[in-house]
Amino acid sequence: MLNLKIIFKAIFPIVVLLFFILLSELKTEGDFGGLIHGFKIIFFFFTGVGLFLFTSIKNISRILKGKLVQESKIILSVLLISTIIGVSSFWFPYDLFDKEPEFVAMDTYRNKLTLTDGKYMLKTKEIEWTTINRGDFRKNSDTIFLDMELGSRFDRQTNKYLIRDKNLIPIYSNEIETDSFWFLRIIKNEKK
Repeated sequence: MLNLKIIFKAIFPIVVLLFFILLSELKTEGDFGGLIHGFKIIFFFFTGVGLFLFTSIKNISRILKGKLVQESKIILSVLLISTIIGVSSFWFPYDLFDKEPEFVAMDTYRNKLTLTDGKYMLKTKEIEWTTINRGDFRKNSDTIFLDMELGSRFDRQTNKYLIRDKNLIPIYSNEIETDSFWFLRIIKNEKK
């Protein structure tokens, strides 16, 4: 007869750690990458390695001693599967579950605006982090309006873009950007 209490006690921390890794890595709204992402990876790495080593050593020694062999095999199987899922989640692309975009525009910093079925995704990069915003958009003949709240008036953010030829030109508080460095170049436009 399997000792379910031992299995549960061993699997619970594995599942909790896997839950937080997946919650952290599969979250695609308001995600801050860069330096913060590096700290998360370091934390999950040391916690995961510690949990993996502790659980592996404890259960392999049980198997070698002939104690709770079935339970230890179940625990090691769950540990191995969870480790594979957890480690591979660090390489899941942030847009894994998104449809193919109809409209894509990027700038020289690799900031990216994609539009699909009335929804937008704006990925902005700074020196130490990356932010992803998602929401609805609407398009009037030559202007795209993003449904998003802007930060402070000192941030270089906008929720309006003017479409000119192959460029998206940011509009800040009804003032059109004149420096072409800040323009987003249209890469893909299936809906014209």
